[in-house]
Amino acid sequence: MKTKTTPRPRGARPPAVVKAFAPGSVANLGVGFDALGAAIDGPGDTVTARLARHEGVRILSIEGDAGRLPLDPERNTAAVAAREVLAEARRKGHPARGLDLVIEKGLPLASGLGSSAASAVAAAWASALLLGIRDKKALLRPVLVAENAADGAWHGDNAFASLLGGIVLVPSSDPRAALRPVSLPVPSGLRFVLVHPELELPTAEARSVLPRAVPLGEQVRQGAAFAALVAALHAADLKTFGQWVSSDRIVEPARAPLVPGYAAVMRAMRRAGAYGVSLAGAGPTLLAVSEEGARPAAIARAAVAAWKAEGIRADARVHRIDVAGARQVA
Repeated sequence: MKTKTTPRPRGARPPAVVKAFAPGSVANLGVGFDALGAAIDGPGDTVTARLARHEGVRILSIEGDAGRLPLDPERNTAAVAAREVLAEARRKGHPARGLDLVIEKGLPLASGLGSSAASAVAAAWASALLLGIRDKKALLRPVLVAENAADGAWHGDNAFASLLGGIVLVPSSDPRAALRPVSLPVPSGLRFVLVHPELELPTAEARSVLPRAVPLGEQVRQGAAFAALVAALHAADLKTFGQWVSSDRIVEPARAPLVPGYAAVMRAMRRAGAYGVSLAGAGPTLLAVSEEGARPAAIARAAVAAWKAEGIRADARVHRIDVAGARQVA
Protein backbone atom coordinates (compact mmCIF):
# COMPACT_ATOMS: atom_id res chain seq x y z
CA MET A 1 0.00 0.00 0.00
CA LYS A 2 1.45 3.34 -1.02
CA THR A 3 1.49 6.03 1.62
CA LYS A 4 -0.11 9.26 0.47
CA THR A 5 1.43 12.47 1.69
CA THR A 6 0.20 16.02 1.31
CA PRO A 7 2.78 18.43 -0.12
CA ARG A 8 3.28 21.64 1.85
CA PRO A 9 2.99 25.01 0.17
CA ARG A 10 6.44 26.39 -0.67
CA GLY A 11 7.84 28.21 2.32
CA ALA A 12 5.34 26.73 4.80
CA ARG A 13 6.82 25.29 7.97
CA PRO A 14 5.70 21.79 9.01
CA PRO A 15 3.83 21.52 12.31
CA ALA A 16 5.97 20.78 15.35
CA VAL A 17 3.10 19.33 17.36
CA VAL A 18 -0.24 17.67 16.51
CA LYS A 19 -3.02 16.52 18.83
CA ALA A 20 -5.49 13.85 17.72
CA PHE A 21 -8.58 12.20 19.16
CA ALA A 22 -9.79 8.64 18.53
CA PRO A 23 -13.24 7.43 19.59
CA GLY A 24 -14.06 4.36 21.58
CA SER A 25 -15.40 1.33 19.76
CA VAL A 26 -17.23 -1.93 20.21
CA ALA A 27 -16.21 -5.11 18.46
CA ASN A 28 -17.86 -8.35 17.38
CA LEU A 29 -21.50 -7.22 17.72
CA GLY A 30 -22.36 -10.80 18.61
CA VAL A 31 -21.64 -13.04 15.64
CA GLY A 32 -18.86 -10.91 14.10
CA PHE A 33 -15.97 -12.11 16.26
CA ASP A 34 -12.73 -10.31 15.28
CA ALA A 35 -14.36 -9.23 12.01
CA LEU A 36 -16.78 -6.43 12.93
CA GLY A 37 -16.30 -3.16 14.78
CA ALA A 38 -18.21 0.06 15.33
CA ALA A 39 -16.93 3.45 16.45
CA ILE A 40 -19.10 5.11 19.10
CA ASP A 41 -19.61 8.77 19.93
CA GLY A 42 -18.61 10.14 23.31
CA PRO A 43 -15.40 9.45 25.22
CA GLY A 44 -12.16 8.48 23.54
CA ASP A 45 -8.42 8.88 23.86
CA THR A 46 -6.30 11.87 22.89
CA VAL A 47 -2.61 11.82 21.98
CA THR A 48 -0.28 14.76 21.36
CA ALA A 49 2.75 14.03 19.18
CA ARG A 50 5.82 16.26 18.94
CA LEU A 51 8.89 15.99 16.76
CA ALA A 52 11.98 15.15 18.82
CA ARG A 53 15.72 15.10 18.26
CA HIS A 54 16.24 11.72 19.87
CA GLU A 55 15.83 8.46 17.97
CA GLY A 56 12.56 6.54 18.25
CA VAL A 57 9.43 7.16 20.27
CA ARG A 58 9.22 8.29 23.88
CA ILE A 59 6.13 8.64 26.10
CA LEU A 60 6.41 11.79 28.21
CA SER A 61 3.27 11.24 30.28
CA ILE A 62 -0.04 9.41 30.52
CA GLU A 63 -3.09 10.97 32.15
CA GLY A 64 -6.31 9.25 33.20
CA ASP A 65 -4.92 5.75 33.75
CA ALA A 66 -4.13 6.01 37.49
CA GLY A 67 -0.54 5.06 36.72
CA ARG A 68 -1.41 1.63 35.35
CA LEU A 69 -0.25 1.85 31.75
CA PRO A 70 3.41 1.33 30.83
CA LEU A 71 5.65 4.18 29.74
CA ASP A 72 7.83 1.58 28.03
CA PRO A 73 7.34 2.33 24.31
CA GLU A 74 7.60 -1.36 23.43
CA ARG A 75 4.61 -2.22 25.62
CA ASN A 76 2.28 0.72 25.04
CA THR A 77 -0.04 0.61 22.02
CA ALA A 78 0.22 4.34 21.38
CA ALA A 79 3.99 4.23 21.18
CA VAL A 80 4.03 1.09 19.05
CA ALA A 81 1.63 2.67 16.55
CA ALA A 82 3.67 5.89 16.45
CA ARG A 83 6.87 3.88 15.97
CA GLU A 84 5.39 2.09 12.97
CA VAL A 85 4.19 5.35 11.40
CA LEU A 86 7.58 6.99 11.98
CA ALA A 87 9.38 4.03 10.41
CA GLU A 88 7.14 4.19 7.33
CA ALA A 89 7.67 7.94 6.96
CA ARG A 90 11.44 7.52 7.23
CA ARG A 91 11.39 4.79 4.59
CA LYS A 92 9.71 7.36 2.34
CA GLY A 93 12.49 9.87 2.99
CA HIS A 94 11.14 11.96 5.88
CA PRO A 95 14.05 13.31 7.96
CA ALA A 96 12.31 12.97 11.36
CA ARG A 97 14.37 11.14 13.97
CA GLY A 98 11.95 10.71 16.84
CA LEU A 99 8.61 11.52 18.44
CA ASP A 100 7.46 12.44 21.93
CA LEU A 101 3.92 11.50 22.99
CA VAL A 102 1.52 12.73 25.66
CA ILE A 103 -1.42 10.37 26.17
CA GLU A 104 -4.77 11.36 27.69
CA LYS A 105 -6.98 8.37 28.47
CA GLY A 106 -10.69 8.99 28.24
CA LEU A 107 -11.75 5.35 28.15
CA PRO A 108 -11.71 2.85 31.03
CA LEU A 109 -9.17 0.05 30.84
CA ALA A 110 -10.17 -3.57 30.14
CA SER A 111 -13.76 -2.49 29.51
CA GLY A 112 -14.62 -3.82 26.07
CA LEU A 113 -14.76 -0.26 24.69
CA GLY A 114 -11.60 -0.38 22.61
CA SER A 115 -9.34 1.45 25.05
CA SER A 116 -6.01 0.13 23.75
CA ALA A 117 -7.17 0.61 20.15
CA ALA A 118 -8.15 4.24 20.77
CA SER A 119 -4.70 5.04 22.16
CA ALA A 120 -3.04 3.37 19.18
CA VAL A 121 -5.26 5.16 16.67
CA ALA A 122 -4.92 8.60 18.24
CA ALA A 123 -1.14 8.23 18.32
CA ALA A 124 -1.00 6.92 14.76
CA TRP A 125 -3.11 9.77 13.38
CA ALA A 126 -1.29 12.48 15.34
CA SER A 127 2.07 11.08 14.21
CA ALA A 128 0.88 10.73 10.62
CA LEU A 129 -0.35 14.32 10.42
CA LEU A 130 2.90 15.51 11.97
CA LEU A 131 4.86 13.61 9.29
CA GLY A 132 2.71 14.68 6.35
CA ILE A 133 0.65 11.50 5.94
CA ARG A 134 -3.03 12.14 5.24
CA ASP A 135 -4.28 8.73 4.13
CA LYS A 136 -5.92 6.86 7.01
CA LYS A 137 -5.67 3.55 5.18
CA ALA A 138 -1.89 3.87 5.34
CA LEU A 139 -2.27 3.49 9.11
CA LEU A 140 -4.10 0.16 9.10
CA ARG A 141 -0.98 -1.90 9.59
CA PRO A 142 0.54 0.38 12.29
CA VAL A 143 -2.60 0.22 14.45
CA LEU A 144 -2.91 -3.54 13.86
CA VAL A 145 0.67 -4.08 15.03
CA ALA A 146 -0.04 -1.92 18.07
CA GLU A 147 -3.09 -3.97 19.05
CA ASN A 148 -1.03 -7.13 18.75
CA ALA A 149 1.39 -5.65 21.28
CA ALA A 150 -1.52 -5.30 23.72
CA ASP A 151 -2.83 -8.86 23.76
CA GLY A 152 -0.72 -10.97 21.39
CA ALA A 153 -3.56 -11.50 18.89
CA TRP A 154 -4.09 -10.12 15.41
CA HIS A 155 -7.46 -8.38 15.22
CA GLY A 156 -8.24 -5.03 13.63
CA ASP A 157 -11.92 -4.79 14.55
CA ASN A 158 -11.67 -2.09 17.24
CA ALA A 159 -8.71 -0.22 15.78
CA PHE A 160 -9.99 -0.05 12.20
CA ALA A 161 -13.40 1.20 13.38
CA SER A 162 -11.84 3.84 15.63
CA LEU A 163 -9.56 4.98 12.81
CA LEU A 164 -12.07 5.07 9.95
CA GLY A 165 -15.33 5.66 11.85
CA GLY A 166 -18.69 4.01 11.27
CA ILE A 167 -19.32 0.26 11.25
CA VAL A 168 -16.45 -1.67 9.70
CA LEU A 169 -16.24 -5.21 8.36
CA VAL A 170 -12.72 -6.66 8.63
CA PRO A 171 -12.25 -9.50 6.13
CA SER A 172 -8.66 -10.09 7.28
CA SER A 173 -6.36 -9.00 10.09
CA ASP A 174 -3.36 -10.89 8.70
CA PRO A 175 -0.46 -8.40 8.80
CA ARG A 176 1.18 -10.20 5.86
CA ALA A 177 -1.86 -9.76 3.63
CA ALA A 178 -3.70 -6.81 2.14
CA LEU A 179 -5.80 -5.02 4.74
CA ARG A 180 -9.10 -4.00 3.15
CA PRO A 181 -11.76 -3.12 5.71
CA VAL A 182 -15.24 -2.50 4.34
CA SER A 183 -17.42 0.33 5.62
CA LEU A 184 -21.00 -0.81 6.19
CA PRO A 185 -24.17 1.31 6.16
CA VAL A 186 -25.11 3.07 9.39
CA PRO A 187 -28.91 3.32 9.77
CA SER A 188 -29.75 6.84 10.92
CA GLY A 189 -31.87 5.78 13.89
CA LEU A 190 -29.46 3.17 15.27
CA ARG A 191 -28.56 3.55 18.93
CA PHE A 192 -26.33 1.41 21.12
CA VAL A 193 -26.90 1.26 24.86
CA LEU A 194 -23.58 0.44 26.53
CA VAL A 195 -23.65 -0.57 30.17
CA HIS A 196 -20.26 -0.63 31.88
CA PRO A 197 -20.06 -2.30 35.30
CA GLU A 198 -17.33 -1.61 37.83
CA LEU A 199 -15.54 -4.72 36.63
CA GLU A 200 -12.55 -5.35 34.41
CA LEU A 201 -11.95 -8.17 31.95
CA PRO A 202 -8.59 -8.07 30.16
CA THR A 203 -8.86 -9.05 26.51
CA ALA A 204 -6.15 -11.69 26.88
CA GLU A 205 -8.16 -13.42 29.62
CA ALA A 206 -11.35 -13.27 27.58
CA ARG A 207 -9.55 -14.78 24.59
CA SER A 208 -8.06 -17.57 26.69
CA VAL A 209 -11.45 -19.23 27.28
CA LEU A 210 -12.47 -19.43 23.62
CA PRO A 211 -12.93 -22.88 22.06
CA ARG A 212 -9.98 -24.13 20.03
CA ALA A 213 -12.21 -26.11 17.68
CA VAL A 214 -15.74 -25.47 16.44
CA PRO A 215 -18.08 -28.10 14.91
CA LEU A 216 -18.63 -27.53 11.20
CA GLY A 217 -22.38 -27.13 11.62
CA GLU A 218 -21.94 -24.39 14.20
CA GLN A 219 -19.49 -22.55 11.99
CA VAL A 220 -21.88 -22.74 9.04
CA ARG A 221 -24.66 -21.33 11.20
CA GLN A 222 -22.38 -18.57 12.52
CA GLY A 223 -21.32 -17.55 9.03
CA ALA A 224 -24.92 -17.39 7.87
CA ALA A 225 -25.90 -15.32 10.91
CA PHE A 226 -23.05 -12.89 10.22
CA ALA A 227 -24.19 -12.51 6.61
CA ALA A 228 -27.77 -11.92 7.76
CA LEU A 229 -26.58 -9.24 10.19
CA VAL A 230 -24.77 -7.40 7.40
CA ALA A 231 -27.84 -7.70 5.16
CA ALA A 232 -30.00 -6.20 7.93
CA LEU A 233 -27.69 -3.18 8.12
CA HIS A 234 -27.99 -2.67 4.38
CA ALA A 235 -31.78 -2.86 4.72
CA ALA A 236 -31.75 -0.50 7.75
CA ASP A 237 -33.80 -3.15 9.56
CA LEU A 238 -32.81 -2.53 13.16
CA LYS A 239 -35.01 -5.22 14.69
CA THR A 240 -33.54 -7.94 12.49
CA PHE A 241 -30.05 -6.55 13.02
CA GLY A 242 -30.58 -6.82 16.78
CA GLN A 243 -31.84 -10.39 16.51
CA TRP A 244 -28.65 -11.47 14.75
CA VAL A 245 -26.49 -9.57 17.23
CA SER A 246 -28.02 -11.83 19.91
CA SER A 247 -27.45 -15.06 17.99
CA ASP A 248 -23.81 -15.97 18.74
CA ARG A 249 -23.45 -19.55 19.99
CA ILE A 250 -19.66 -19.87 19.84
CA VAL A 251 -17.82 -16.95 21.48
CA GLU A 252 -20.33 -15.35 23.82
CA PRO A 253 -21.32 -18.55 25.67
CA ALA A 254 -17.64 -19.13 26.47
CA ARG A 255 -17.12 -15.60 27.80
CA ALA A 256 -20.40 -15.04 29.63
CA PRO A 257 -19.27 -16.83 32.83
CA LEU A 258 -16.45 -14.28 33.18
CA VAL A 259 -18.99 -11.46 33.67
CA PRO A 260 -20.87 -11.58 37.00
CA GLY A 261 -24.54 -10.75 36.53
CA TYR A 262 -24.42 -11.31 32.77
CA ALA A 263 -27.64 -13.34 32.47
CA ALA A 264 -29.72 -11.12 34.76
CA VAL A 265 -28.68 -7.90 33.03
CA MET A 266 -29.25 -9.37 29.58
CA ARG A 267 -32.77 -10.40 30.58
CA ALA A 268 -33.48 -6.93 31.98
CA MET A 269 -32.39 -5.22 28.77
CA ARG A 270 -34.53 -7.53 26.64
CA ARG A 271 -37.57 -6.92 28.86
CA ALA A 272 -36.99 -3.17 28.50
CA GLY A 273 -37.27 -3.49 24.73
CA ALA A 274 -33.75 -4.09 23.40
CA TYR A 275 -33.78 -5.48 19.86
CA GLY A 276 -30.63 -7.44 20.63
CA VAL A 277 -27.98 -7.79 23.32
CA SER A 278 -24.39 -9.00 23.46
CA LEU A 279 -21.07 -8.43 25.09
CA ALA A 280 -19.30 -5.31 23.85
CA GLY A 281 -16.13 -6.84 22.46
CA ALA A 282 -14.52 -9.00 25.12
CA GLY A 283 -16.69 -7.47 27.87
CA PRO A 284 -17.50 -6.81 30.66
CA THR A 285 -19.47 -3.95 29.09
CA LEU A 286 -22.80 -5.11 27.67
CA LEU A 287 -24.38 -3.76 24.50
CA ALA A 288 -28.04 -3.41 23.58
CA VAL A 289 -29.33 -2.54 20.11
CA SER A 290 -32.12 0.01 19.99
CA GLU A 291 -33.30 3.00 17.99
CA GLU A 292 -33.80 6.71 18.59
CA GLY A 293 -36.55 7.70 20.99
CA ALA A 294 -37.34 6.98 24.63
CA ARG A 295 -36.54 3.27 24.58
CA PRO A 296 -32.72 3.46 24.85
CA ALA A 297 -32.92 5.40 28.12
CA ALA A 298 -35.37 2.85 29.53
CA ILE A 299 -33.00 0.02 28.57
CA ALA A 300 -30.13 1.84 30.27
CA ARG A 301 -32.09 2.28 33.51
CA ALA A 302 -33.15 -1.37 33.52
CA ALA A 303 -29.58 -2.58 33.04
CA VAL A 304 -28.15 -0.40 35.82
CA ALA A 305 -30.90 -1.57 38.18
CA ALA A 306 -30.28 -5.22 37.30
CA TRP A 307 -26.59 -4.93 38.02
CA LYS A 308 -27.32 -3.09 41.25
CA ALA A 309 -29.47 -6.06 42.28
CA GLU A 310 -26.39 -8.22 41.71
CA GLY A 311 -24.36 -5.96 44.01
CA ILE A 312 -22.42 -4.31 41.19
CA ARG A 313 -22.38 -0.63 40.32
CA ALA A 314 -22.71 0.23 36.64
CA ASP A 315 -22.95 3.22 34.35
CA ALA A 316 -25.00 3.29 31.15
CA ARG A 317 -24.85 5.57 28.14
CA VAL A 318 -26.77 5.80 24.89
CA HIS A 319 -24.51 6.14 21.84
CA ARG A 320 -24.75 7.00 18.20
CA ILE A 321 -22.22 5.63 15.75
CA ASP A 322 -19.21 7.92 15.35
CA VAL A 323 -18.85 8.20 11.59
CA ALA A 324 -15.79 10.48 11.60
CA GLY A 325 -13.25 8.25 13.32
CA ALA A 326 -9.86 9.70 14.25
CA ARG A 327 -9.51 13.46 13.90
CA GLN A 328 -7.19 16.31 14.75
CA VAL A 329 -8.21 18.46 17.70
CA ALA A 330 -7.01 21.80 18.98
